[in-house]
Amino acid sequence: MRSPARPPQPHPLEVQDSTPDAVAPSPSPSGTAGLPAPAAPAPSALASSSASAPASSSAPAGSSASAPDPSAPADPPTAAPVQLAFRRRELALVASSLITQLMIVLDMTIIAVALPRMQEDLGLSTSQRPWVVTAYTLAYGGLVLLGGRLVTALGLRRAYRIGQIGFATASLVAGLAPAFPLLVTARAVQGAFAALLSPASLVLLSTTFPSGPRRRQVFALFGATGGLGAAAGLLIGGALTDWLSWRWSLYVNVPIAAAGFVIGLRSLPAPGRRHEQSAWDLPGLALGCTACFAVVFGLDRAEQTSWTSTSTLLWLGAAVVLAILFVVREHLAEAPALPLWITSAPGRAASYAAVATFGAAQMGGAVYLTYYLQNHFGYSPLRTGVAFLPMIAALVPSAPLAGRLLVPYLGVRGTLPLGVGVEALAFVVLAQVGPDSGYAQVAVPGLVLMGIGAGLIMPVAFSAGTRGIPQRHSGLASAVLTITQQIGGSFGVALLATYATRHVQDYVTTHTEAVRAQATQALVQAQALPDSPAGKEIIARFTADLSDRAQIDAYAGGFLLMACLLAAVTALLVLGALTVRRVRSR
Repeated sequence: MRSPARPPQPHPLEVQDSTPDAVAPSPSPSGTAGLPAPAAPAPSALASSSASAPASSSAPAGSSASAPDPSAPADPPTAAPVQLAFRRRELALVASSLITQLMIVLDMTIIAVALPRMQEDLGLSTSQRPWVVTAYTLAYGGLVLLGGRLVTALGLRRAYRIGQIGFATASLVAGLAPAFPLLVTARAVQGAFAALLSPASLVLLSTTFPSGPRRRQVFALFGATGGLGAAAGLLIGGALTDWLSWRWSLYVNVPIAAAGFVIGLRSLPAPGRRHEQSAWDLPGLALGCTACFAVVFGLDRAEQTSWTSTSTLLWLGAAVVLAILFVVREHLAEAPALPLWITSAPGRAASYAAVATFGAAQMGGAVYLTYYLQNHFGYSPLRTGVAFLPMIAALVPSAPLAGRLLVPYLGVRGTLPLGVGVEALAFVVLAQVGPDSGYAQVAVPGLVLMGIGAGLIMPVAFSAGTRGIPQRHSGLASAVLTITQQIGGSFGVALLATYATRHVQDYVTTHTEAVRAQATQALVQAQALPDSPAGKEIIARFTADLSDRAQIDAYAGGFLLMACLLAAVTALLVLGALTVRRVRSR
C-alpha cells in the first residue's frame, strides 16, 4: 500500500504563499482595508498560536506530508512600508475577476424570480419547472472538480476565456429557447462552463495576490461580491422580468461576460513556463465528480419529495459510497486528482465548514424570505429584490472592516465562528416572524445581521482556503471551496423546503376544525349561506388566512431550525480552534 501523495516541491518560477496572510496591528498604514488572515498570538482564546513558523507547502523526503496552515500566526511586521497601490493591470485583473464572480453567483438567484413567467410563456409542467434550476446546479456542482483540474491543464488564461465565452453563449441560447428541451440543455451547459470559470476566477486572484495587505483587500471585495450577487440576482431578475421579459434574465449574462472578457483581455497573466503535467487520475476524477453529482441530486430529490423517499435515500447513499471510494483512491494514487493534503490543514477545514454553513443559510434563507415577501405582503419580483438591499448595505462595509478590526486579533479560527454566530443570531431574529409582523420589524434587522455575518465569513474563508497552495494546485483548492458552498446551498434549500412542506400540512390538519368553527360563526353573523356569493367569500377569506398562517408558522420554525444548525457549527468551530491552540501550545 502506497503512502498518501506528498505535496510536490514548488516549481522555481512559482510564487509560493509561505508568508502568513496577516499583519499585526501597527501605526502604519492605518488606512489598510481588507481582511487579514491570522495574526500573531492574540488575547482572544480563539486566536491561533504556535511557537513555530508555518510549515512550507512541501514536505521533506521521509517526513509526513503537511500543507501550510492558512490560519498560522503571523510573522512580526517589518519596518518597510507596505505598498497598497494597485497597478493598472492589477486593477483590470481584479475588475474582470469580480465581474465574472458576480455573473456566476447572479445566475443562481436571478432565474428564481423569472420562473413563474417562464413557466407561463413556455407552458412548462409542474415537474419540468424545477429542472430549469436543477440542470444548472447539477452541472455546476458535479463538474467543478473537473473544472479545477482543467484550469491547470489548459492554463489560467485559456481556461478563463473559454469559460467566459462558453457561459455567455449558453446564456444566449437559453434566452432564445422556444421550448423546454433546449432551455434545460442550455442551462446545463451554463453550469458546466460555470464549473470551469468559478475556480479560474478564484485562482486568478489567489495567484496574483499570494499574500499581504493587497490580498486581504482583494478577498474582501471577492467575498462581498459573492453576497452581493446572490441578493442582486433577485433585484435584477425582478426588474428585467417586470420591465422587459424573463428572457432578459438570461440575456443579461452576455454583456456581463463581454465586460469581464474585454477588461481582462490585456491584464490576464501570459502563459509562463509550463509545469510538467502529471497523468490524469481519470478514476479519481470520475469518482469525485460522480459523488458531487449524486449528493447535489440527492439533496434536490429531498427538496422535491422528502428526506425519506426512496430516490433521496438511494442518491445520498450512493454519494456516501462514492465519496469513500474517492478518498481511498486518492490515498493510493501516485498522481491523485485531488491531493488529500490540500484539505487537511485545520485552517482550511474551518474554512470549508464555514463556507458550507453559510451557503446553507444564504440559499435556504433567501428562498424562505422570497416566498414570505411575495405571498404574505404581495410584493412584486422587483420589490422583493429591493427588500434585500439591507443585507447588501451591511455586507459591503463589514467585509473590509472585519479584516482591519477583527482578524488581526482573532485570527481565522476566531473570526469564522464569530461570523457563523452572527448568522445564527440573524436567523433567531427572523424566527420571530408572525402574521402581524411588518417588514421593518423582523426582516430588516435579520437581513442586516445576515449581511454582517456574510462579511465576516466569506472573504476570510476564501482567503484562508486558498492560502499556502502551490500554483499548480490552486485550481483544485478553489474547486473544493466552490463545491463546498454549492453543496451547502443545496442542503439548506432542501432542509428548509421539506420542513416547510411538512409543517404546513401538520398546521392545517391541526387548525382546520378551529377555523371551520370561526367560519361558521362568521356565516351566521352575516346571515349568509355557504353556497351564496357572500358565504363563498367568507369561506375563501378564512381558508386563505389559514394557509397564510400555516406558511408563516413554517417559516418561523424553519428559521429557528437553521439558527440551531448555525449555532451547532459555531460551537464546533470554537471547539476546533481551542483544540488546535492547546495542541500547538504544548
